[in-house]
Amino acid sequence: MSFYIGKCVPSRTISMQEQITEYKRQHNKNPLIIIDLMYFDQLGGYLHRNDVAGKMRDLCGISRCRVKEIEKFVSDLKQYGAELIFMTNGAFFDISGQIVPDEDDAKDSSKDWRYDLQTKIIEYLDNSHYSQVAADAKFIPIERVWTESLAKIARKYGKVLWAWDNSRHQEIAKYACVHNAMAIISKNYTLLLYSGSDFPKYKFWSMADCSTAKMETAEYDPLIVRRTLRLTSKQSRLLAAIYDWYNGSTTFYGFLERIKVPNTSRTLFRDITAYVKKTAGNLQELDYLKIARDLFGEQKYIDKFADFKTVCNGYNVDAIVLSSEQNNDSISAQLKRQDSFNYDIFHGIAFTCSISFVDYRYWQDHGIDFHEIVISLYQRICGVILQHKKDQSLTRYVNIKRTHTELYMMSELKPEYPADLIIPSLDYMFLLTGQALTSIPDFNVCLLEFVTGLVLDRTVLNFFTRTDQRSYLQDSVTLAYMVALRMIDKFEADIFMLAIHTCRWDLDEEVALPDNVNLRAFHLYYTYVKMRTLVKHSFYCAGLDESFMDENYLDGAVFQHMFQKFTAEGDTAEFNQNICQIIRYRLY
Repeated sequence: MSFYIGKCVPSRTISMQEQITEYKRQHNKNPLIIIDLMYFDQLGGYLHRNDVAGKMRDLCGISRCRVKEIEKFVSDLKQYGAELIFMTNGAFFDISGQIVPDEDDAKDSSKDWRYDLQTKIIEYLDNSHYSQVAADAKFIPIERVWTESLAKIARKYGKVLWAWDNSRHQEIAKYACVHNAMAIISKNYTLLLYSGSDFPKYKFWSMADCSTAKMETAEYDPLIVRRTLRLTSKQSRLLAAIYDWYNGSTTFYGFLERIKVPNTSRTLFRDITAYVKKTAGNLQELDYLKIARDLFGEQKYIDKFADFKTVCNGYNVDAIVLSSEQNNDSISAQLKRQDSFNYDIFHGIAFTCSISFVDYRYWQDHGIDFHEIVISLYQRICGVILQHKKDQSLTRYVNIKRTHTELYMMSELKPEYPADLIIPSLDYMFLLTGQALTSIPDFNVCLLEFVTGLVLDRTVLNFFTRTDQRSYLQDSVTLAYMVALRMIDKFEADIFMLAIHTCRWDLDEEVALPDNVNLRAFHLYYTYVKMRTLVKHSFYCAGLDESFMDENYLDGAVFQHMFQKFTAEGDTAEFNQNICQIIRYRLY
C-alpha cells in the first residue's frame, strides 16, 4: 500500500518546523500532533534500511545513540511548539468490540511468525559471521526491545493515551478528527482511508520518510488520496476493510482466487483498489451483498454479512466513539499509571507474553524451562493482585508460547496466593508510590521476595534509597533473579552491571562494532531484556513506583565488547578494579 500510494498519489516533502510555525501563525495556538507509539521505533524507515552495519548493530541489541536520536526528534517537535499525543494499544481485541474472527478470518499470529524468524536468524548466526546474517536479512526484528525507552520519551515530552475501546488506528483517526490534529505521524497508510460525512482534515506524515537530521518528511492529504484513487467515502472505507482487516486471513486468500487477483505485494493494493472502484459509489445494501459473496464465498456470505458491514463501519470516523476512561476506581487508576499488565490481571483481560530473540531451545539445553519461569512469576503476581477478590476459583489467561515447537496459545493462569503474608488493600499498598522514601518498607520487600522467590539483603536495598541510586534497582534485582535461576553466574552478572553502569554515564557516541557476535552474550542479552520486564511487573505488584525502575540503558555493542573481553581474560586485576565502581549495586 505504501509503495502504491508513494508512487501514484501526489505528496510533498515538508519541513516539520515550518508547518508547525505556520500553523501557530494562522490559528494562534499550538498544533496537535499524534504519534503512533507502537511504530515509533521505526522512525525514518529504521527497520527496512539497507544498512548492513546498522543491522549488525541491531543483532547486538539496543543502540543508545539511536534512542538519543529518537528523543532529539521528539524534543525538536516540542521545542517548535507542537502538543504531542502518543497513542498505544489498550486491551482491544477486534474491530467492533464484539466480533471475534472465526477460523477463516483469523490471521496467523505475528508472535509465531516473529519467533520463527528470530530462531532462523539465531541458527544462521550459529553458522555464519554476523555481517553475512545482516547482509542477507531484510530486517532484524527487535522492535519491542525499544519499548521502555520509547515509553519514557513519550511520557517526558507528551501524553500517552491507550486505545481501550477501539483498535489503535481507529482511536488515532477519531482523536485526530475530534481534536483537530494538524498531523498524524505513523507508518500505517490505512489512516488515509478513514472517512465520515466530512473527510479528515489531518495530514499524514510518513514515519518511514521522516529525516531526523533535517526534520523533514513526506506529507499526504487524505482528501487528495481519495480523489487520486477516485473513490467515494464509502468506497474508501470498503477498501480499508478488505485490505486492512481481512488481509492475511484464509477469507482473503479465497477472495483473491474468486476475483482472479494474484497475491503479489507490489500490485495487490492497486488490484483491490480497481475492484472497489467497480462498485457503486453510494454502496447500497445489494452492493455490499455482492461484495460479501466475493469475499466469503457462496456458502458463507449470508452468515458473515452483518459482521462485514460492522467491519466496514469501523473505518467510519463518525461511527467511532472515543475510548472512555474505563474503571475509574482508585485501584484501576493506580494500575493504569503503571502499565497495562497488572491492570489486565485485575480486570480479567487476557494478555500476551511477548519475547524477542529468546530461544527456548537454548535454555532447554541449559536445563531451564523458560515458560515455567514466566508462568510461575505471573501466577504469584496474580495472587497478590487478586488477593482481595476473595474468590479461590479465579483464573486469568495469558497468550504464551510453551515450547519451541508449540505455537502461541491461551493458557490458564491459576493465582498463587501468598501463604505467610497478610496483604492490605491495594489502595493502601500503593499509598507509598511517589513518596520520597529513605528506605523501602519491609512489607514491600517481602512482597517482592514472594513474587520473585529471592531473599534480598535489606542493607544493600537501603543503599539504593539512601544514595538516590534507586533507578538501578530494577537492573540489580533482574541480575539477582537470573543468578538465582542459574541463567547466569555471578561473574557474568558483574559484566552486565559494569556494562550498564558504563552505558549510563560514559557512552556519548556509538562504539565500534565487535569483530563477531559471541552467541552466549547474544542469548543472555535478549533474555535479560525480557527478564527485566518481568521484574518491572513484580515491582509494580510489590507497590514500588517508577523511581525504582528505568529504561534499559544496556547498549548491545558495549555488552558484546565487555563480555568477550572479560570472559576471555577472566577475573583479572583490571576487572576487579572496574568492579569497584558497581560493587554496592550487587544483590546476588
